[in-house]
Amino acid sequence: MEESQAISRPQRASDYPGRQMDCIAALRPAVSELAATSQESIVAAMGGELTDDLLALARRAEAAGWTFEEASAAIEELAREYEGAKGTIFD
Repeated sequence: MEESQAISRPQRASDYPGRQMDCIAALRPAVSELAATSQESIVAAMGGELTDDLLALARRAEAAGWTFEEASAAIEELAREYEGAKGTIFD
C-alpha cells in the first residue's frame, strides 16, 4: 500500500472523549484510498481480519500515536461505512 495519506495524531496521548471518532477521522482518507485499490481488504476488514495492507495501515496509525486496537476498530468501522455507502448507490 502506498503511504500517500498522512494520518493525524490524537489531540493528546491519554484517553479523552471522542478519541475513537478522531481516530476514525484520521484514518478515513487512507481507508478510502485503500477501498479504491483493494476491495478484498475492505471485505476482510468487515469480518475483523487485517490483510497485509490493513496491518500496515494500523501500524502507521500506531506510529502516529493511536493504539493498534483503536486503529483496527476504526478500520473495521470505516470498511463497513464504505460498503454501506456503496450499497446505497445501487438502491
